[in-house]
Amino acid sequence: MPRLKLSAVHALAKGVEFYVVIKAPLEEVLGRLQSYGYDGVEYNISNPNEVDVSELKRKTKSYGLEVSAISTGLSYLRYGYSLSNPDTNARSKAIEFFKKYIEVAEKLEAYKVVIGLARGKCEDNCSNALRRLRESLKVLDKYAGEHSVILVFEPLNRYETDLVNRLDDAIRLVSRYENIKILFDTFHMMLEEKDVYDAVLRAGNSIGHFHVADSNRLAPGMGMLDWEKIIYRLLRTGYTGYVSVESRIEPDLDTMLRISAKTLKPLLM
Repeated sequence: MPRLKLSAVHALAKGVEFYVVIKAPLEEVLGRLQSYGYDGVEYNISNPNEVDVSELKRKTKSYGLEVSAISTGLSYLRYGYSLSNPDTNARSKAIEFFKKYIEVAEKLEAYKVVIGLARGKCEDNCSNALRRLRESLKVLDKYAGEHSVILVFEPLNRYETDLVNRLDDAIRLVSRYENIKILFDTFHMMLEEKDVYDAVLRAGNSIGHFHVADSNRLAPGMGMLDWEKIIYRLLRTGYTGYVSVESRIEPDLDTMLRISAKTLKPLLM
């Protein structure tokens, strides 16, 4: 059985606040990931047009790391663009951003692009927002397929958005498309599902990427979740990709990375 791989989310953005991504200098982060035995890094990019893709790829590989995925939530926090925005112009800008994200993911050999906060909120009403989201996803599903990229849609907890919170709703949404799967995040699913462990099995082969944080959104191993149960169930689904740490950076970066690796690496067989 192929082993799962371990990565952590690093923000490539200045002046955008989001408390569950690493924000230290790039090469410092890559060096620490390498030293703690991580296999890859997930880049959260606020503007894909500002990235020197060739240089980023070179630096990442120089530390023996892969790019596990491209996250996009910082674009929503920085610009407010979303795939469900009632403003046609803003929604079009979001779609163009995601097309660029797809191109960046292909060039970095990540082949996965996250749709999280950038799906937006209900705004006028949820039915209309969901309709606009589906229309945007239809465009991006086709574009992703043309670039051998998978989009991974993340059901988020109710405190961050009111649009697609529950796992079953997300599964129904992505089932419409060929190149869109689920991003399962343990923290969000713990808040929204009756049983986070059984939810992993229910998501099954719709899982395209996997984010981890403990019950308090600290590093895995610093809260109440049973990681052996979670990873065992993830392996049962047949998932073979990355487990990517997206947690609060507390008490400090080294402790977060060290405890996450100590907790997860023995389980990622």
